[in-house]
Amino acid sequence: MTKPLEDISMKPHRAAGTNLATREIALALAEMILKHAYGEEDFRMQLPLRVSETSDRWVIEGSRTYDYSKAVNNLVAGKVEIEILKANCQIVKLIQKTDFAVP
Repeated sequence: MTKPLEDISMKPHRAAGTNLATREIALALAEMILKHAYGEEDFRMQLPLRVSETSDRWVIEGSRTYDYSKAVNNLVAGKVEIEILKANCQIVKLIQKTDFAVP
């Protein structure tokens, strides 16, 4: 996969070391993306969301536990995880963990 081209307007922000995504911005963006990708009901099951950070990104993780009584095709939905770059708010990871239901 190729890296997306970044507009020249981002160069001053990079040169200054400015991070555009604060904790609050990353959390709000994650909430919108998770609702859109997985639906309102699944989003509510992920609450509360946990936010942590690495040197260059925000990591937002849901707290949903596996409910084996709601298996679909022997799969059970679990926590969501989204990673957002601090520098430019780019989403670099979006997953929902799954597990196999025991028949």
